[in-house]
Amino acid sequence: MTPRAVLVLGSLNLDILLRVPHLPLPGETMHSQGLERMPGGKGANQAAACAALGVPTRMIGAVGTDDAGMLLQGALRDRGVDVSAVRRVPDVASGQAYIHIAPDGENTITLHGGANQQLGAPELDALDAALPGATALLLQLEVPLAVTIEASRRARAAGVTVILDPSPATPELPGELLEDVDILTPNEHEARTLSGEDDVTTAARVLLGRGVRHVIVKRGARGALLLSADGEQDFAAPNVQAVSTVAAGDTWGGALAAALARGQSVPDAVSYAVRVASLRVTRPAGYGHLPTGAELG
Repeated sequence: MTPRAVLVLGSLNLDILLRVPHLPLPGETMHSQGLERMPGGKGANQAAACAALGVPTRMIGAVGTDDAGMLLQGALRDRGVDVSAVRRVPDVASGQAYIHIAPDGENTITLHGGANQQLGAPELDALDAALPGATALLLQLEVPLAVTIEASRRARAAGVTVILDPSPATPELPGELLEDVDILTPNEHEARTLSGEDDVTTAARVLLGRGVRHVIVKRGARGALLLSADGEQDFAAPNVQAVSTVAAGDTWGGALAAALARGQSVPDAVSYAVRVASLRVTRPAGYGHLPTGAELG
């Protein structure tokens, strides 16, 4: 069975990683011990992960006309993502994240939204053109909320499965957005933030009661928890030696959409996503280390 396309409307960022002896203190100047530049942004990460698994994937978003924008488009294109709907916005910097990483793994992140905050009518028009051939739409919260709300409405009306990764989490998401979401995929922290509940299972039940059809809580090394009208189900993750957890949640989201595009049920897709993410964390960060469809069968 040839999978139908997955659409991703969301952010593209250039991540600039600075490895430092400790996190900077106010007024402190220090030398970094290493610098890396790699493509990122939740939307782009999910698109790259989905395409690496062999599913037709189209990215809808915006970058600047700077070198970072060229790098971001090229990195996705190299992974097989259709970037024809990634708009280049003049006189605006591409999205960038400046990440200080200490030896113990602690980090601080300063995010510049840049072109990601320019999404609007052109991206919604590109979405309309792509919906007839799509099976799922992946959304996040790193672009203007009004665009995300309208995109979910249009996709829902077209019969396309809407998957929302509610990150960065906000305590109150509009009901009009949640009612158009088929699958909500918070991690444990996001589930608590969105619901106001400390217990993760209770938090998921609260979110399910707000109109979402499925809530899947990503639990890292402990797998995932699925709640729907059909009940609750836990999915354990295999025991692996983690090398890097960077963008593991985004890889999980791309894998979930890929499985749904192949016609798998939601529970089977969750199981597949857990397996893919578990493989992902055993490798270094970067799109060149994403699990592929050939590896996973």
